[in-house]
Amino acid sequence: MSNAENEPEPSISTSGRRLERWALLAEIVGAVAVVLSVAYLALQVSDNNRLLRSQAHYNGLELSQRPLEMMIDNENLAEVLANCDTDPDTVDRTSWYRCRGYYLMQFNSWEYLYYQNDDGSIPAQLWNGADASFKYRVATRAGYRRFWSESQLAFDEPFRSYLAAQFAKSE
Repeated sequence: MSNAENEPEPSISTSGRRLERWALLAEIVGAVAVVLSVAYLALQVSDNNRLLRSQAHYNGLELSQRPLEMMIDNENLAEVLANCDTDPDTVDRTSWYRCRGYYLMQFNSWEYLYYQNDDGSIPAQLWNGADASFKYRVATRAGYRRFWSESQLAFDEPFRSYLAAQFAKSE
């Protein structure tokens, strides 16, 4: 008899067990692949969040600095704003419109930073510094108070209440 004749033929149960082992191995490999995919996605989400926070920071700076750049570039505007800041009730109508537009940009940037801080989208240091600066202006510049008395309806809750409290503290 030859060796081929002496070897027992594989039974169906042996083939079935091999197939089960391969299936089990395939499941394990699939599970590992899923775990690695989830870890990779978590890393991507973290990187994207960091990028979005950076963009929010930049946007906050851009919004806050633009009105200041306008004042630096335009000596006449700087003079008008100085008058509005100290005695807004004595400036002419056209000057007040210019100041009101300027103040609106300032308050819009404060509002943007307020909500970005509330969302945790900007560094706390940026919010703390900007908020302190705006609070100082509210406390020391009459033009900000006049603007608020005329334009507070342009802002919604909860920012409006936050500002109302700041103005109440400054009186």
